[in-house]
Amino acid sequence: MIRAWLIASLLMLPAVARADGADDTHAAALAMIPAADRLEKPVKFGRAVAITLVTDKRLVRKPKLPPEEPTYQRAYDEAGVYMVYVTDVKLKADDADYHVLRCDSGGSDDPQCVFLTTQDANGPGVAIPGRLFVIPGDGCVYSAGRTDNMFDTRAVHCLVGAELKPVAQPFNYAGLKSKALKELTLYADKGNTTVVTKIAPGQFVEVVLQDGDQFLLRNRFGLTGWAKLATDTQQATEIDGFYYAGD
Repeated sequence: MIRAWLIASLLMLPAVARADGADDTHAAALAMIPAADRLEKPVKFGRAVAITLVTDKRLVRKPKLPPEEPTYQRAYDEAGVYMVYVTDVKLKADDADYHVLRCDSGGSDDPQCVFLTTQDANGPGVAIPGRLFVIPGDGCVYSAGRTDNMFDTRAVHCLVGAELKPVAQPFNYAGLKSKALKELTLYADKGNTTVVTKIAPGQFVEVVLQDGDQFLLRNRFGLTGWAKLATDTQQATEIDGFYYAGD
């Protein structure tokens, strides 16, 4: 009996590791809010789920839209752009006011959510691109998604006073594991002068992080180096799956 239990436990380990993997952005989003308080809300554009909101259900309320809202919605419809008022949400539990959360599909499948400080659709707001938005109640909005970028980009915007502002990161983490489509040369410096190693076409490569037009790459052995990659092509030419998604 003990042996059977041990074998079953060992068989389950890979699945557990995948479910709690550090690269699983969705799992990380869920972990930011206790399950008992968590609200996971899919946002559909048509029939497809395009955006997922994860927040504390105590922070939200039904949107209180103004009388002229149908006119504003019609303008989106005529432009062929999906737009949904998802909820009103507080960024901190002790906030006196709610932000109006409006999400749209963009002009070419580049979804975003706009955080408005007023129910007036034409009022001031902060647009954040992405497909996953996490509002845990700490005054910040965490976003992720591949929209108008080369890979699934993670970002955070936080309240500075009453204003929602982006928080600068030293690098953009990519974590894109794929294969080379052409020979890639990895350099020890961003000036691309000292060669570390080369990755042949078809071999494993991970895009670890981005610094402008320089990308830190890793080969299967674990060697890392910088490479300058094209960031203006909408087709993968150097690394499978690595291309600009947007317009």
